[in-house]
Amino acid sequence: MSDRVAFITGGASGIGAATARALSLLGIRAAICDVNASAGQNLAEEINGRYIACDVSEYGSVCDAVAECEQTLGPPTYVHLNAGIMTVPTGADFLAIEDVSLTQYQNILGVNLDGVFHGMKALLPKLKAGEGGAITTTASTAAFGDLAIDPLYSATKHGLIGLVRSVAGANSGSGVRINAICPSVVDTAIVPDAFRDPETIMSPAEIAEDIVDLLLHGTNGEIRAKVSGRAAFIVPPVELSGIEAPTLGVAG
Repeated sequence: MSDRVAFITGGASGIGAATARALSLLGIRAAICDVNASAGQNLAEEINGRYIACDVSEYGSVCDAVAECEQTLGPPTYVHLNAGIMTVPTGADFLAIEDVSLTQYQNILGVNLDGVFHGMKALLPKLKAGEGGAITTTASTAAFGDLAIDPLYSATKHGLIGLVRSVAGANSGSGVRINAICPSVVDTAIVPDAFRDPETIMSPAEIAEDIVDLLLHGTNGEIRAKVSGRAAFIVPPVELSGIEAPTLGVAG
């Protein structure tokens, strides 16, 4: 696998960095795409990867990062769309939805949802035109319930599940597998202090094991969840067969 390349957003720290390290042990070189140049460059030197400046909220920045990856490492076979933020910075008080500024709203959607769309738009055609590969997105178990302290984070992760399932279905048979990992609380910089229970918090390396498995072997459309204390499990889609769709009326 020495000729294989992975493109990882949010790759300079946390889950993305752990995934880059795990892939490097398999001989897969990682393009570490992030806005944190210092951490990204240090990691690239550690694992013989390549740091590439990338703001996932800007489509042009993602396209530039893909081009640099192709020129310096080669075309990626594996893509981990991992960049994510919460509505407020670590340590700040969480806000009622009516107190969230428009800038904060646009920022979290720009990273958590737009960033994945930008990655898929830039990379999916290249993977399909080549030898195929895999795109794994980092979602969250917050996609399956509520997160009262940060409704927008929950909303973006709900959105990612719908996006991944739907894009996977649209690209069935294309040679590209599209799936998602949904961890519960992981020891990363964005996690609020109130959630840092040493009994339940997981390490980024623990989640990286499943991400690598999804990239290498996961099925198209697979949504895999991982919580502390149990093996990862697949979250099946809601079965809608037998449910009569409503008839859409025409306004007159």
